[in-house]
Amino acid sequence: MTWTANPFFTPMRKRVTTMSKVKICLDAGHIGSTYNQSPVVKTYYESTMVWKLHLKLKAALEHRGFEVVTTRADIDTPMEVYARGAAARGCDVFLSLHSNACDTESVDYPVVYRAYDNQNDADTLARAIALAIGQLMGTRQQGRTATRRNNAGGEYYGVLRGARAAGVPVYLLVEHSFHTNTAATKWLSIDENLDRLAEAEADLLAGYFNVQTAPEIRTSIMGTAQATAQQMALFCRSRNPAPQLTGCSLEALAQMYLIEGAAEGVRGDVAFAQSLHETGFFRFGGIVQPGQNNFAGIGALNGNTTGQAATFPNALTGVRAQIQHLKAYASTEPLKNPCVDPRFGLVTRGSAPYVEWLGAADNPSGAGWAYPGKGYGASVLTLLSQLIAQTVPQPKPPQSPAIPDWQRSGLQTLEQSAKNYSQTAERRGIMSSR
Repeated sequence: MTWTANPFFTPMRKRVTTMSKVKICLDAGHIGSTYNQSPVVKTYYESTMVWKLHLKLKAALEHRGFEVVTTRADIDTPMEVYARGAAARGCDVFLSLHSNACDTESVDYPVVYRAYDNQNDADTLARAIALAIGQLMGTRQQGRTATRRNNAGGEYYGVLRGARAAGVPVYLLVEHSFHTNTAATKWLSIDENLDRLAEAEADLLAGYFNVQTAPEIRTSIMGTAQATAQQMALFCRSRNPAPQLTGCSLEALAQMYLIEGAAEGVRGDVAFAQSLHETGFFRFGGIVQPGQNNFAGIGALNGNTTGQAATFPNALTGVRAQIQHLKAYASTEPLKNPCVDPRFGLVTRGSAPYVEWLGAADNPSGAGWAYPGKGYGASVLTLLSQLIAQTVPQPKPPQSPAIPDWQRSGLQTLEQSAKNYSQTAERRGIMSSR
């Protein structure tokens, strides 16, 4: 989106061109997925939260035109803290992401540590980020900035010390409130909230560097279908005149997608476009066979043999399972119909609300229907746009039946007789009037 003025600061006067992108280094604080467990919400680990957040923030920043690098490629990759900061050499900004801890439940303010000497006016950006996090999370205590020095007078935190030594102009350590506060920890445990954090922080950085980007267009999986069943069936037949379906016609199947989709709030035309992609316009020929009534490859994992996937007793159940599986990715709302999707419980609910995010490689959270799935959502969208554009032939208006020649000749004779009679009567009338 195009960044608009933020009340927390005046943007930095730095001219950004396509020839010289702003480069940001992101660091997910701590190694492994079970580091720093919350004492108040036992399912929360700081290392897992910041790993997710830094991936989401990376995607949001790249979308806005930044060049982004990360200190580690994997959550379990060991790396000494000083080296993580030093890895930002050549970057304009270094951000190390964390959540804080203390021995008091009531403390919840976000805090951003910046250069102890306010090098390059780092406090301006640090304060904006801290205030924005606090407002978004609804913390009781306002966000703030802080500094901390070691006994030698340098930066206390190793990552900041490494970034400073590498010559990074602005380096920050961002504490996203306290995971010793129950409300804050629960908030940070929700993936959708991490999406909001990533977008907000990316907007702040875009504003700070005067970076402007075009609006992003995303296609929601939830919603009302735009295509009709007739368009869906016609489009499919234009690519495959003989779809391999068992137990129902293509037209009936298309109608099932719209009915089942409407029941769960899922766009049935999106699901149908996905089925075209997955089955090759119902040619099948891969792991899933036509008689399995599995139109979206549910359970057909990489490396499976032919037929090693979910099987459904009829087409309606297969469609319902696909709709439910899409809803699992796109929403956190409960199902309306009884669950028939055997893999529903394996999905992180709400992790892919957009068609564009159905491929794990294209999803900031790394989740998705297809793995690695680069370009999967784009392929589905191409089919969706084509089926929505499918024209439906209009019925011709009824025509009058053809008149046989013998009837036409008789009608002409009658018309002529009537005309002659009219003319004779008119002459007689005229004569009598005289």
